[in-house]
Amino acid sequence: MSFIKDIIPVLILYVMGDTITTIYALQTGLFYEGNPLLFHIFSSYGYIALVPLKLGFMFLMYHVYRNADRYYWNITRCSVSCIGLLATVSNTLTVLHG
Repeated sequence: MSFIKDIIPVLILYVMGDTITTIYALQTGLFYEGNPLLFHIFSSYGYIALVPLKLGFMFLMYHVYRNADRYYWNITRCSVSCIGLLATVSNTLTVLHG
């Protein structure tokens, strides 16, 4: 499989889903960033700083794709997809129940 085909769930759930819902939730004021490093980055550069962070993470994912055994690559991409799903659902529920 190609890298792009392999990371479609990652792109949908972790990159797009988490990014959009995080930025929206933070802008509502009903949500705060609990990660101290991300809180500092958002305070300094704004919420849009999440976009280059996610893009940088995609370069890291590509490095794993190119250099890791297929078994570990599959674990990595599935784990990141699950993290993206959990973050997207959590952000969405926070806004809906805010």
